[in-house]
Amino acid sequence: MKPIRILYLIDELYSSRAGSEQNLIWLLKNIPDSEFEKHFIIFSTFRYPETFNFGRDVMVLGERFGHGYFSWFRRLFFLLRYIRKNKIDLIQAFSPNGEFASVMASFLGRCGIVIGNLRDCGYDRNSWYRWIFWFSRLLRTRYIANSEAARRAAFDNYKIPLDSIKVIRNPIALERIQTGLSEPILREELFSEERRLSSVDSQVTNDFGDGKIVGMVATVRPIKDHPTLIRAAKIVLNKYPKTWFLFVGEQDADYKDELVRLAKREGTASRIIWYGGINNPVRMLPLFDVAVLSSHSESFSNAVLEYAVAERAIIVSDVGGLGEIIQDKKSGFLVPPENPEILAERIIQFLENPELAKNFGKSANEFAKKNYDEQIILQQYIEYYKNAVS
Repeated sequence: MKPIRILYLIDELYSSRAGSEQNLIWLLKNIPDSEFEKHFIIFSTFRYPETFNFGRDVMVLGERFGHGYFSWFRRLFFLLRYIRKNKIDLIQAFSPNGEFASVMASFLGRCGIVIGNLRDCGYDRNSWYRWIFWFSRLLRTRYIANSEAARRAAFDNYKIPLDSIKVIRNPIALERIQTGLSEPILREELFSEERRLSSVDSQVTNDFGDGKIVGMVATVRPIKDHPTLIRAAKIVLNKYPKTWFLFVGEQDADYKDELVRLAKREGTASRIIWYGGINNPVRMLPLFDVAVLSSHSESFSNAVLEYAVAERAIIVSDVGGLGEIIQDKKSGFLVPPENPEILAERIIQFLENPELAKNFGKSANEFAKKNYDEQIILQQYIEYYKNAVS
């Protein structure tokens, strides 16, 4: 039986840390070569801020043809010819712009089934995306959503038919997690002189004795709602003044400055550590006594899945698909978004009850492994691809 030829396509690639990029790289490495012939194209831009390991060669059309209006058509027609020449069966697109190029190439070349990705709950929707999804809908594009919440949001926001959307959730990236937990950042390293000097705004001292650490792994941008945790920190510190609040994630400099000013107004700046980005944030998780994600909107969070596998005590906003990872009051707490009072109450509950935190962490680990084990999710993808071309 001949292998199914699948082309993975993304419009831009700047980091391997974001959810779509992690999912793409995981598929490139894990979909079996014995059953699938895998191709990989970046339609526009690939920047190199870190080491990438895709497990195969990558073609960057922006480097071949440049950028701009006329270049876009040159890239499109190259994609069309590539699909025809290599007899591509499936094109899985990992961004709306990549989806539009894939749909156009497939339509003009009359070959290749396009699979779009739905990985948010509509927070980034705009008129251009609405047009892309409208156009794709006309051409019967299929979709994979990484949560039931993302599936429903696609119907509500873009009228994408529910029967064209298959839910396949993110897997536990076992290699990434095992590597991270085997090379943890130590507490002494977190509070080192070098780290203190690089975190002037947090006024970190060497007072790292008994203080518990409340951590959040999230890019520092508005959608992640750091202000709610900063305001909750003020309440927590009134009762547990030695608590540290550790923010791990790439930072938008201007927005971080706003957050630092907020923390100073709230009187919490001296207990906040702005760690910044790290290639594998799992290395930080053993430091967390409580793991938080306070997002306004979230489809399915890799960070929360990693919290669970690392057996952390977890508190997350009750938004999007986070309730598909965390079972409220059993494997963690779901709290209303933008509610620092309830968030603080739950943090204090874990700080006061280490045994509760430990039991919830174990339950989170068990639920994650039972439902999101790599082999379970991998088999769902394999079956979906085979059914798509049958």
